[in-house]
Amino acid sequence: MILKNKIRVNGKTILSPLCFVDKNDEIYIDSKKISFQKKIEILKLYKPINYICSKRKQDKRKIIYELISTKYKNYIFAGRLDINSEGLIILTNSSKVTQNLENPKNKFKRTYHVKVYGDLNLKKLKEKSKGFIYKNIRYKSFNYKILGDVKRNTWIELDLFEGKKNEIRQIFRSINLAVNKLKRISYGPFRLDKLNPAQINIASAKEISFYESHIRKIQR
Repeated sequence: MILKNKIRVNGKTILSPLCFVDKNDEIYIDSKKISFQKKIEILKLYKPINYICSKRKQDKRKIIYELISTKYKNYIFAGRLDINSEGLIILTNSSKVTQNLENPKNKFKRTYHVKVYGDLNLKKLKEKSKGFIYKNIRYKSFNYKILGDVKRNTWIELDLFEGKKNEIRQIFRSINLAVNKLKRISYGPFRLDKLNPAQINIASAKEISFYESHIRKIQR
């Protein structure tokens, strides 16, 4: 290629194999532009309560980026949780990944463990799980499972496929229950597993493979 004058860098024909380039250079081989593809990285963060999902300080409240190493400061997050909720947040260097995870059309399941207080009416919960309108907002159907016995404080596992603001709290508020604890344990193929509050870990190759496979299947 060099002997045939088919390699150009920043408009100049390369005549020697000794040529250094970086990602900011424009490289053409046989008139075709070469693009550098950055390696996509996906991290899992256990957001503790009393932290807000924001890149910038808005007030005295702590933000999740105070928990993160400086080398990840430019990563973006998917799966916002309110200040009183805890659990899995996805961090990545790819805006495409966050868009794919947050787009309801891609049907990534989000699973939560929720502790509710009050008199749980199982019939009403079943009705709500089919989808309902509350305060002029439509909430789609969801799956649920009662964890243990029904008491004044009851643990429920909840599966959602969209992420409206305060959706879980509104679901239970609509049947006169208060949410005492809310923890996301999975987001699509990514799981909280044994992470402790404030800990961060790299997503496993298996989790990333499941994510990529799901996207390919949805976008066919």
